[in-house]
Amino acid sequence: MSTLNRKISLVKNMLVSRPKGWQSLLYNSSMAQLKIASPLMSPVHVSIEPTNACNARCSVCETGKGDMRRKTGFLDKALYTEFLNKISDTTSTLLFYFMGEPFMHKDSYDMIRFARDKGIYVESCTNGDFVDPEGIIYSDINKLSFQIGGMDQETHEIYRIRSKLDKTIENIEKLVQLRKKYNNSSLEIEVGFIVMRHNEHQVKEFYSWAKNIGVDIANVIDPCARNMMEAYAYLPNDRKYWFYDEEAFNKGFLKPKKINNNECIWIWNSLQLTWNGDAVPCCRDTNGKHVFGNVFETSLNNVFNSEKAVKFRKQILTDQGNIDICKLCSGYGLPQINRTKSAEFTIKRDTLNLDKIPDHEKTISEAPNQK
Repeated sequence: MSTLNRKISLVKNMLVSRPKGWQSLLYNSSMAQLKIASPLMSPVHVSIEPTNACNARCSVCETGKGDMRRKTGFLDKALYTEFLNKISDTTSTLLFYFMGEPFMHKDSYDMIRFARDKGIYVESCTNGDFVDPEGIIYSDINKLSFQIGGMDQETHEIYRIRSKLDKTIENIEKLVQLRKKYNNSSLEIEVGFIVMRHNEHQVKEFYSWAKNIGVDIANVIDPCARNMMEAYAYLPNDRKYWFYDEEAFNKGFLKPKKINNNECIWIWNSLQLTWNGDAVPCCRDTNGKHVFGNVFETSLNNVFNSEKAVKFRKQILTDQGNIDICKLCSGYGLPQINRTKSAEFTIKRDTLNLDKIPDHEKTISEAPNQK
């Protein structure tokens, strides 16, 4: 299907189903296509950071390796509640995650439940160490992604330093069993495998294990690197797991295979919030270099249409190649606002469409457990 036909199909589906935020998604996406930076309707997708603290010391993560320049803190529950009361009519999806481990926040389950009670689709991502399976079921979260670094502790902790694989697996398996008990749960369980040089030999084992324990999605996550030192240390030998350009790598620098050419429709439809309410363009701005404003001090719409936000989007349209946070990004497409739970076990890759996954990887998903 061509890009134009996909867009036409998307518009038709939204006009028929009319999920929350469809008007905003159509309007803001049209503004992006027309290369107009403002005024925009409120974003349909909001990401918020429960905390930028984490127990793990992952060596490519700003938090883990100690490169976080922002102050460490925790999202204020009262400010969060007040904020959601204001945006719940226009926000379709909420990602309860940014930097850090979200379930280190003592009120995480109540905060997710509050958003769900407001009719917002909520998902999160976790290393799994602090997850309380009963709390997850209570929260009514729509999707939770666990991310592991290997199929045994020795391999897992090469990257997931200080994380305990056995605890994460215990939490995943208990959550799967609890979901069976509460069969009206809308929860979708994903397990991600961060594929790197030291664990790429375990991908087949990962697929089989994930299918056998009863999760919904097995996701092999192509690794990111911030610099060539990290690239040499962690990028897999099998270059099908790279989203970096091999020719550029061989010349000594990192560049994505796909480079956005003065466009990013995501920035027209989404906003990333840090734990203290600062709004930044997206998850690439981990250190908060491009703050548009603070949503705890003024309205979401005012921040989204602030002078700084408009200036940033104009630079996207004219000079994206010189924006620091865009240089290693291939783009994120459109937020999904009409989400349904998978009907069966699914394999995906973060940088590939499902229909582009190699046939042998699809076959692996049906193989018996090799452990």
